[in-house]
Amino acid sequence: MTTAVNVDAVVAEADREYPALYQLFGGYFHEDWRDESGTAENAIRSYAADAPVEAVSAARDELDRLLGSGLDEAQLSRVLESGFGCMYAPSSDGITTADWLTSARALLQQPH
Repeated sequence: MTTAVNVDAVVAEADREYPALYQLFGGYFHEDWRDESGTAENAIRSYAADAPVEAVSAARDELDRLLGSGLDEAQLSRVLESGFGCMYAPSSDGITTADWLTSARALLQQPH
């Protein structure tokens, strides 16, 4: 038996439940992020270079938790936009939100 995830609650609590991701996605994917970073990969690399090691580690852990939360694609996209204030839509680059979050996690694993 699977339990439905209350996406409204996840969105409402995103800043408290996922503070490192809130900082990453809200702070590095704001309305002018493309002007500053050019690509989503560069924005993530900038976060990894700027943030304390502990924050990057927390972001990886939070990504694991978010990806394992049972949210479907539409729900993940909603959390990204409405919960974290992220102005990047992975679908605009032809990838799913789940795949992009997985690749973001891998980028955060690399030394910077």
